[in-house]
Amino acid sequence: MFKTVFSLLKKGRGKKFKMTIEKLVKVRNQLKSRKPKFKRPQTNQFAKLKNSNKWRKPKGMGNKVRRRRRGLSKMPTVGYGSPSLVRHLNKEGFREVIINNIADLANIKSKEDIAKISSNVGGKKKLEILSEIKKKNLSVSNVKDIDKKIKELTKQKKVKTEKKVETKTESKEKKVEEKVKTTAKTTTKKTQDKKTEVNKK
Repeated sequence: MFKTVFSLLKKGRGKKFKMTIEKLVKVRNQLKSRKPKFKRPQTNQFAKLKNSNKWRKPKGMGNKVRRRRRGLSKMPTVGYGSPSLVRHLNKEGFREVIINNIADLANIKSKEDIAKISSNVGGKKKLEILSEIKKKNLSVSNVKDIDKKIKELTKQKKVKTEKKVETKTESKEKKVEEKVKTTAKTTTKKTQDKKTEVNKK
């Protein structure tokens, strides 16, 4: 079945072949479960390459991985790719749209796309985006429960505002204390100067 799907898509008969996106997503997920992890060659020989997950194509003349010898790690090829109709879609079959602000929500189509809030977005802006998403009845891929997340963010906002108020009051009190101290020092100096002048006379 998988071979027929790929052959039809490659030959350009994908439009004639009536297969829903949901079925193609299932096919792709099954193919991905079989796909091997492409390791960089000679990662087992060097300690510095043990944790490297990036693929590097071997270019040595006698390299056995490049020659595709049996029993060695496999190289990535076009055959491992997913069907062209389902490429760049998530597991549920939606196209993920990265959102940095509220204006980006206008680009989302509710039936085809799904929102994904950027990791660079702060708590204040995230709260605004989630409230707008809730109004428009859109779905978010990286937030499971929108209501719960909104409650968490509002709590964090309250705590921050309270801390700011406390710090402001403390700074004001410190400034008042410093002023009192400086005034007391100046008065003591003046009194001392007067006493010295009187003694000289």
